[in-house]
Amino acid sequence: MSVRFRWLGYVCFEFVLPSDKVLVVDPYIDYSPTAPIKCREVTGANYIALTHGHYDHLTDVGQLLQKFHSKVLCSQEIAEPLSRVFNIDLGDLIRVSAGDRVDFSDLHIEVKRGQHINLLPPMRQAYARLLGKEVDSAWTFKKIQKEIGTALNFVQKPETTAMLEKLELAGVTGGEQLNFLFKTEDNLRLFFYSSGPEDHLRPVAAEAHPHVIFIQLGGTDLEKMADIAVISGAGIVIPTHHDGNGVESSCRIAGKFADLLAKKTKAQFVNIEHGKWYKIAARCQAV
Repeated sequence: MSVRFRWLGYVCFEFVLPSDKVLVVDPYIDYSPTAPIKCREVTGANYIALTHGHYDHLTDVGQLLQKFHSKVLCSQEIAEPLSRVFNIDLGDLIRVSAGDRVDFSDLHIEVKRGQHINLLPPMRQAYARLLGKEVDSAWTFKKIQKEIGTALNFVQKPETTAMLEKLELAGVTGGEQLNFLFKTEDNLRLFFYSSGPEDHLRPVAAEAHPHVIFIQLGGTDLEKMADIAVISGAGIVIPTHHDGNGVESSCRIAGKFADLLAKKTKAQFVNIEHGKWYKIAARCQAV
């Protein structure tokens, strides 16, 4: 038995479980600049897990739920706002917090403590790199983001602007940051670590005992994230959320991370490509 999966950009993944049911994590597809497919091409979504409530993790949850009658795991804080934005029955939203467990016949989910990365430092670095000057120390993340967009003549798609306004009006904010340990019916342990490398989260990684860790690279300290991967003990390491600046940037980040990881562990690093199907067998080899 095995799990098949493909990366749909940012932190969005589609997993086909041994039962042939489908798990989707952080559905950001039709609005995503890097997604290789559209929502209509997703094979299924029996289960949807949301790590938190930022727009680039949930814009397509409504479409998928309507089509596949999904069960959606999300934090307590974002459940009711989500239901209003996407006209979701609250009964379809499973509200969870760190420490909770949710059991289905073919998938067991443990909800782990997380913490969103601090976006300000990488945004400051991006401003300096792109504009060739230092950012004003008083500027917020949103102010820097706006200034970069103006300088680069970036024009947001009208549908994206409308969605962002809709989410903001409904009060869909980040909410509790969650990491997920997914266990299949043949006991393959997949750890979805969508957090930074903070010291207080090291025990979370150590206690997960995953076969595979999906680990956030974008906006993080890559060496410290390599330490998180090592601490987890995972035999396979798969990167996520490192394509915000395009494919070339994601390849560069993944390559640097792979070099750092290789100095610390013999775990297999899989430099995944958008839209390509991969398989993880019960013997824990990625193909």
